[in-house]
Amino acid sequence: MITVRENHISAHHNYLVNGMLTQGFVVGDQNSHNGFFLLADIVPPGETTPRISARLMDEAARLLLEFDVNRIAANRGRCSIEPAFEGYRIVYPSGDVLLAMRTMAFANGYLTVIKARLFDEHGHLRVEPRDESIWIHGEAHLSLAAPIQHLSSIRRD
Repeated sequence: MITVRENHISAHHNYLVNGMLTQGFVVGDQNSHNGFFLLADIVPPGETTPRISARLMDEAARLLLEFDVNRIAANRGRCSIEPAFEGYRIVYPSGDVLLAMRTMAFANGYLTVIKARLFDEHGHLRVEPRDESIWIHGEAHLSLAAPIQHLSSIRRD
């Protein structure tokens, strides 16, 4: 018996997750109204900016911020976005980096690398940096077949 596993890699733009390329991924439940998630959505041809959306918690499971397609939607942790080489960083008021994203251009497309140490709504480690990639702990969809788009579940408070 032959087992076939479908892997969605884009000819245009990919993310590096668990040491592998994927055109998009989601960790956590993006449809939850208060749970952790990190969505790196598929980037359509003609665009170069990754589409990152998230609901991020700290180690004590307190909500820090909600991020909808690269824009802060709610910011209880008073974090800020700073431009960085080939991308941006989300930083705590202390200046420590919560999440860093950079996109590299190659002759045949783009690769986005995310660096973050993220916790879920129970305080469990879900994402951590490893080499040039992030490593996902627990359940996740590491390969999206179609774009999810922006999230209507994000509150605007």
